[in-house]
Amino acid sequence: MLVHLCASVFICGSIFLFAGCHPKSPPAPKGYFDKTEAMDDVVQAINANNARLPTLWSDVRDIRVQFTDDNGKYHDEKLDGGNLLYRQNPRSLRLDGSKLVLGNVLQLGSNNDVYWLAIKEGPDTAWWGRQQNVGKKCSQPIPIQPAMLMEVLGITTFNQNFAEPPMPVMRFNNDQDAYTFIWIAPAGDRFIATREVWYDRRTKHPKLIVLYGNEGRVILRAYLTNHKPVEIENVPREQWPSVASEYDLFFPETGAKLNLRLGQVKLKNKGAPSNATFNFTPDAKRLGVSKVIQLDEACGP
Repeated sequence: MLVHLCASVFICGSIFLFAGCHPKSPPAPKGYFDKTEAMDDVVQAINANNARLPTLWSDVRDIRVQFTDDNGKYHDEKLDGGNLLYRQNPRSLRLDGSKLVLGNVLQLGSNNDVYWLAIKEGPDTAWWGRQQNVGKKCSQPIPIQPAMLMEVLGITTFNQNFAEPPMPVMRFNNDQDAYTFIWIAPAGDRFIATREVWYDRRTKHPKLIVLYGNEGRVILRAYLTNHKPVEIENVPREQWPSVASEYDLFFPETGAKLNLRLGQVKLKNKGAPSNATFNFTPDAKRLGVSKVIQLDEACGP
């Protein structure tokens, strides 16, 4: 009788023990796993915002530029402000940076024909080249490629013919709660990735942009944050488009970095940008430097 009683107690205790130690359900994974939108709808929302930004003017609150020049000297320039100007058609960009005492010390720009970078303080040099020779062996690299900066503003529109190269492919990143687009293009006997952009699911704001070289290596990585509305006169504020106001750029091939923090953002300011905004003349005196280097001089006239 005692044996049976002890066995019963043991069995009941075991049941209680195992019931109490039953493994808990694994924690729910972080991220977003609910409904998402079709590619057409995502693209339509992005284009609706970006199509309202044919031009852009902004005062720049902070600029930091870090790079190594052609003599192997490292430069770390912290500027007090400046202006960023952009035009969608024809695609053009200009960034000016200044210091309180010295005035304008940085000019970076790109238009249909040429690109340039001029820094008065430190290297006291201007570099420039022709767009037609970008990427050729006869053309030297530039510390910061201005044309790439246009790509990371995140305000270009999609070609809605998705089968025309470069072709966008969309996937959804659950962990980052973002629509990820990768553009691919034919290159000889294969396809290569040229660009990648992550768009926030709720806002459709771009938050990461990556540009790739022909070998699949990253040539520019940019984080975009703190999106703000772009002022448009005579349009209700709730209908204003938006653009990122903080940019963190890294160019792995040269090790260069560029950080921007924008202030007020408008389509135009006192007529700028205009055609004259994006003109460039490789003249040392006009650029305020002692040396001008043509990067593609070896490519011929």
